[in-house]
Amino acid sequence: MAGTAPTGDESVRLLDRLMSAAVRAVGAEPAAELRGGRVEVDGRPLALAVPHLVWDLTAADLALRRGVADALGLRVRHSDLDLHRELAPTEPLERIVFDVAEQFRCEALAPVGWRGSARNRDAGFERWNESAQAERLTETGVGLLIFTITQMLRQRLLGRPTTDHVDDLIETTRGNLARLAGHALSRLPALVDDQAAFAEPAREIARLVAEMVGDAAELRVDSDDDRARLLIPIDWDAMDHEPSGGGDSSSAATGAASYRVFTTAHDQVTTGEALYRPRALRSLRTRLNELYAAQTVSAARLALRLQALFAADTVVHWVGGFHSGRLDSSRLARLVAQPLDPPVYRQRVSRPSADTVVTFLVDTSGSMKVQRHESLAVLIDTLVRALEMAGVASEVLGFTTSTWSGGRSADDWRTAGSPPEPGRVADVLHVVYKSADQSWRQARLGLAAMLRTDHYREGVDGEAVRWATNRLAVRPERRRVLIMVSDGLPMETATARLNPDGYLLDHLAAEWQRAATFLEVGAISLDHDLSGLLTPSITVNLTGTLTVGTYSVLDTLFG
Repeated sequence: MAGTAPTGDESVRLLDRLMSAAVRAVGAEPAAELRGGRVEVDGRPLALAVPHLVWDLTAADLALRRGVADALGLRVRHSDLDLHRELAPTEPLERIVFDVAEQFRCEALAPVGWRGSARNRDAGFERWNESAQAERLTETGVGLLIFTITQMLRQRLLGRPTTDHVDDLIETTRGNLARLAGHALSRLPALVDDQAAFAEPAREIARLVAEMVGDAAELRVDSDDDRARLLIPIDWDAMDHEPSGGGDSSSAATGAASYRVFTTAHDQVTTGEALYRPRALRSLRTRLNELYAAQTVSAARLALRLQALFAADTVVHWVGGFHSGRLDSSRLARLVAQPLDPPVYRQRVSRPSADTVVTFLVDTSGSMKVQRHESLAVLIDTLVRALEMAGVASEVLGFTTSTWSGGRSADDWRTAGSPPEPGRVADVLHVVYKSADQSWRQARLGLAAMLRTDHYREGVDGEAVRWATNRLAVRPERRRVLIMVSDGLPMETATARLNPDGYLLDHLAAEWQRAATFLEVGAISLDHDLSGLLTPSITVNLTGTLTVGTYSVLDTLFG
């Protein structure tokens, strides 16, 4: 495969299918699937923190796509996912270094005769090299360290030389790293056939690199430039996780009873407008308006459907001047003036009136960056406009975390002596993109913040459902509707690691069941079928142009 990837949504989907086929073939795993840049095996996501494999491939050429697919296939083929999860460090910087080492271990096991695969993998890596340097991301201390140790691991395990330009860039840092971790690096090649044995020196290298930084918390501060993903992977929430039957009522009850929060001291609730500077929001709003105008759906026409869906006939008042109906005493004088055909009757007139509020609870975790977050923003923005035209109040909420891998809450847990099973140890960030009391016009800048993904990190879904539910509970409207929009199962790295399997999933099931007792609930799923967990639910595909069919999701859920 070579050349430039064809344009168009159909071509993109075809390329995704071809990449999935390549991952399955190279990985010798028929259950492997590539979804939005994430590899899944039997529905389980492959935890991946490898910078040169976790980045946007939308505009990538075919050789680069094939190189990434081949590399991911080798990871599936040669890495035991459960063992890797067990051995991997928990600190963000250590995790990146450890994952990069494991990736190159798997690539080192590729058969010698796979020359085409090697060329494609080399092309993909060089593209990442060029992009990281072009964006000047190696000018930060952490960025240069990640870049340098990646070059050193690749050279040691694959025997690939670095270019003169890269040599000049990393010379000093490579020298320092070689003096510090050279002994551990030298042990790696002899251990590539034994994943567990290989992990020991790989973890030591990861620890030593983190010590050079001194404070891995720097990794938890996202750059204002979203292109920082080239050095700091975005796939933190794609951890291996087995569902634990969250749809079962007994499991849900257990999830509610056992769920704990270690500390709420660092939790935040903010607005979409407060996330970014006004100038940036205005630019995002312009972009969202352009995307809205480019679709084929009219908000006004959609409003008629939504009015029929959410409105009820309500008596407004009596109107006089009719020739039939009930006698209107105020018009009896007309009976004398026009005895043959007096319009002295009144009739009861009603009109559609929506005593309804709809809340969209949107997953803004890191995995949504590689989903169709732009299309989702257009979908939500259009629905809000149409609901307002239909006389229906709406609220748009988002949930994420302030930092990666726990943040200050996890630091507090360590300071407290690292007690076992601490409950949620993450800095929760809840975002009000639009409140139910705001009009679309008042909230248009806040809604536009959904287009920028700097704040997309990890998800604590169950607490988000409770937050949205509690906000709806105090609304005056008679009919209250909660719609959750998500691309998969809940995952916050620190909490998932420090608590029993299924901890976050069980809590989500419990909160969803609670919400359904006094609200109308429905879930919109992107890519993953959530029907076993969130009922009712519908899966939508946002890879193409939004159509009238796309907007029928509410009819399907509540019609």
